[in-house]
Amino acid sequence: YRDRAEEILKEGKMPLLLGGEHLVTLAAVRAVAGTISGTFILSILIAHADLRDDYLGAHLSHACVIRRCYDILGDGRIHQFCIRSGEREEFRFAKEHTDFHPFTFECLEETVQELARKQVPVYFTIDLDCLDPSVFPGTGTPEAGGVSFLELLDAIRKVSELNIVGADVNELAPMLDPSGVSTATACKVVRELLLALAK
Repeated sequence: YRDRAEEILKEGKMPLLLGGEHLVTLAAVRAVAGTISGTFILSILIAHADLRDDYLGAHLSHACVIRRCYDILGDGRIHQFCIRSGEREEFRFAKEHTDFHPFTFECLEETVQELARKQVPVYFTIDLDCLDPSVFPGTGTPEAGGVSFLELLDAIRKVSELNIVGADVNELAPMLDPSGVSTATACKVVRELLLALAK
């Protein structure tokens, strides 16, 4: 993933990764960090903090992916929205090191305005488990209390106003939703993201 993302970036284009496991984000963030000069921001719509230093002894896991991105970016460069699950230590870490917004997209518009003023490059990752399981059950770690599809769509349109240098949409597990609704929803999210970024 990283090598291909770097190739795309060097051609002056924007990589868009699809998953699968949220760990794909780390490869793209490494590619952006190694290709684009200057500090960039990671903006995240996600249900879980994913700030563990390790998960079951592994430092590379969907539960650690944002912590590994932090290792690259450092303080104040990660903005997390919709978080509604995490260990106590993750919440403590977030309070000290990230811009952390639990449960909703509250303050998203203000964050977008601030980042727009700074004109910084932004990497945008969408973990589909930010959606409520009643809307999107086909994910490996469903978490009750998520946002609606229309709320997510509005958030995507807001964030897409920024200087997006890369993006991904992840955590679809089609086999966990035989109805096909989650797959259809994921396809719609990707479509709307592409349309928003094309403006």
